[in-house]
Amino acid sequence: MNTLLWQLRQWARRLGATGLAGIGLLVAALLLQTLGVGTLQRSIVAQQERLAALRVAAATREASPTPPVFNPLAALPPTGAASQQIGELAQLAESHGLALPRGRYSVTSQAGTALARWQLVLPVETPYPALHAFLAAALERLPNLTLDELKLERERIESTDLQAELRMSLFVETAP
Repeated sequence: MNTLLWQLRQWARRLGATGLAGIGLLVAALLLQTLGVGTLQRSIVAQQERLAALRVAAATREASPTPPVFNPLAALPPTGAASQQIGELAQLAESHGLALPRGRYSVTSQAGTALARWQLVLPVETPYPALHAFLAAALERLPNLTLDELKLERERIESTDLQAELRMSLFVETAP
């Protein structure tokens, strides 16, 4: 044991402070490299397992049949139902206290499609809450109805009634 200590002291004396610092740094670098590489290798293995599981999940998802795509145009009513839906719109207006004394209706075919667009221009005079309730109910009940434009006017600021012009579109399917 004494000879081992004597030899270590001789090596330390020969290397000097700089040599001992170099050996210490070399030992520290080897220790850090061993610990760091081990941790990274475990992380790589975990990531590879996760990637393999994702590939299997993707392959089974591709193999399963895809559900049919919902076509909203197929749910449109035929052209003959347009007058019935306009009548339903008039009933909704009446149930919300709106009077539809006159209106302009026009039908145009949508080029390149099997759709017809009924354009409705309806002037109404009513309080705002009734108008809002009517529009909400109409758009909820008739999914093929769109509100294109809403113009609101009030003659005097203290007036509770609005003069409104509703521009709506009702889409229906034309016969093939």
